[in-house]
Amino acid sequence: MKKICTLLLAVCALSFSAFSQTVVIQPSVSVVGEADIEVAPNQVSFTFEVVTTNAAIAEAKRLNDVAAAKTLAVTKSFEISDDDLQTDRLTIVPRLAGDKDPRGRGTVIGYEVSKRIIVTLKQLDRIDEFLAKVIDAGVNRIVNISIENSDLEKYEQEVRLLAIDDARAKAESYAMRLGQKIGRAYVIREESADTPGYTTGIGSGFGSGMGDGDFERNDLSAPSVYSRTVTFALGKISVSDKIYVTFELLSK
Repeated sequence: MKKICTLLLAVCALSFSAFSQTVVIQPSVSVVGEADIEVAPNQVSFTFEVVTTNAAIAEAKRLNDVAAAKTLAVTKSFEISDDDLQTDRLTIVPRLAGDKDPRGRGTVIGYEVSKRIIVTLKQLDRIDEFLAKVIDAGVNRIVNISIENSDLEKYEQEVRLLAIDDARAKAESYAMRLGQKIGRAYVIREESADTPGYTTGIGSGFGSGMGDGDFERNDLSAPSVYSRTVTFALGKISVSDKIYVTFELLSK
């Protein structure tokens, strides 16, 4: 019993000693560093589709091959390298009669063949001409347009360093105003900004880019572009970053 009491007293003494110790809070200043730069694009990536239809699947495929070949020939005339040209996929789906079709809903009335082509164009001064010619060649659906800069990683690193500089400048300003100075950074947390975006002006001349969605149709019409007069204006790519930094706060 005596041993148990002695042990309890020892534990209580240790607990009291630990509790009585002063908790040291490191003086610090936390800031958010931000940076944003705009860079000019140097290439545009297009995702096109060539869509053809016919009552016979073989003929629909043949028509698609002809139109796709013409489109690829156009890309070669713009000196687009093989690395910047890709035939992504070929899709064949039946066209079905709708509710009001006398042949009966669900009846196969033909086939739609779609071939997707991805092209990266670097001659930015010829975008309007390029779009007009691929539309004439057979492109009747534009799925996506991506305005890009091939050196984006370099600019992301640049804006990251600018954000760090901004964080340090803010922390130094706060500390100086309080008659103190900053020490080492002991917490750094990055919060990437939104995916690099762009602003651009795009005129008419494109298909819907959405696909039919519903293959119940009463005819075999293929998608058609609204106009072959294309106006395309490039904007700027915005590259942003944000970083959270906590610095030691020291006396001068």
